[in-house]
Amino acid sequence: MRSGFGLYIHIPYCLSRCHYCDFNTYRIDAAAVEQYLEGLAQEITLRASAMAIRDRQICSVFFGGGTPSILHASQLIGILDHCRAAFTLEDGAEVSLEVNPGTVDLSKLRTLWEGGVTRLSVGVQAVQDRLLHRIGRAHTISEAERAFWLMRETGFSNINLDLMFGLPGQSTGDWSETLDWAISVGPEHVSAYGLILEEGTPLHQAHRQGEIGLPDEETEAVMYRMAVDRLRAADFEHYEISNFARPGFRCRHNLVYWQHQEYLGIGAGAYSYLAGRRFFNELLPASYMGAIAERGTAVAGGEQLSAEMLRSERLMLGLRLRAGLDVETFKDVLGVEDLSASDRVVRLLDDGFLRLQGGRVQITERGLLVANELIVQLL
Repeated sequence: MRSGFGLYIHIPYCLSRCHYCDFNTYRIDAAAVEQYLEGLAQEITLRASAMAIRDRQICSVFFGGGTPSILHASQLIGILDHCRAAFTLEDGAEVSLEVNPGTVDLSKLRTLWEGGVTRLSVGVQAVQDRLLHRIGRAHTISEAERAFWLMRETGFSNINLDLMFGLPGQSTGDWSETLDWAISVGPEHVSAYGLILEEGTPLHQAHRQGEIGLPDEETEAVMYRMAVDRLRAADFEHYEISNFARPGFRCRHNLVYWQHQEYLGIGAGAYSYLAGRRFFNELLPASYMGAIAERGTAVAGGEQLSAEMLRSERLMLGLRLRAGLDVETFKDVLGVEDLSASDRVVRLLDDGFLRLQGGRVQITERGLLVANELIVQLL
């Protein structure tokens, strides 16, 4: 797999905040958006002049948020054009945009397509309107389906659908119906994530106060297994714990993260990883814009990663991929010359949570259900 360098652009605005979301997002304000876009353009120009970046080729650009698709298409393409002028993009670079179904129409999609966006990632989550309402999504399933076919009509041939299981009040039948719908419309990529209750979110608060119930762990495991089996049967490659792709449509940008490659984050709160150093921008949009204007940089802090931290991250990220880590890398990460010298590894191999296959260490089908716990045991 070729080494890549990714570019992430953070758009921190939404129409409303989903009840499970703890991302760096805010309600949209037209005047603030214009100022923010000016800040993005300034940061792009400043970053492109840095020695560590100037000669790099970018394999992927990812507009995330927030809800990037809430902006005018011309605003998004303006930022993309600025990136093209400032950086060197590889031929055929992946350009992804996160989309909420209720925020696009045919005109906007055509401008995005003609402007160079190559991949759309659509936050569908569920196909039951009652569940969408419960988690605070600002769309209906009919809007999601309409948006999908408008994307196809426009010419987009690389579409991801984000789905969620373990939602409050969601049954295995609901999840089965969601998977049926996703497979029937035929995207190139599906991300299937279990709900995580982040502290401070409305769903976390409601659950703590006993106002909502969630599927138990056994039911969540059944839902996950259902997703794996059904999507594989529909000819999707299960290439990462929660991600499935048609051949040739793995998400290049996410692979930059999972393969521990370098990336640059632009925008409020965005993280970057360069030359063994991780650093982050000012979190609040106003602070971000002020820092660029006053200091010529939005960086608020960071750290040089130690050899131990780098090894741990390579293990954590590499094992999320179904291909796993090659044995030599795995041994280097653990600091052992022979896998049999590690009681932890031997135990996980004997218990069927890890396997050796084709010179690589991989998490098994059994291990997928407890992957995070396995990785913690190995660290």
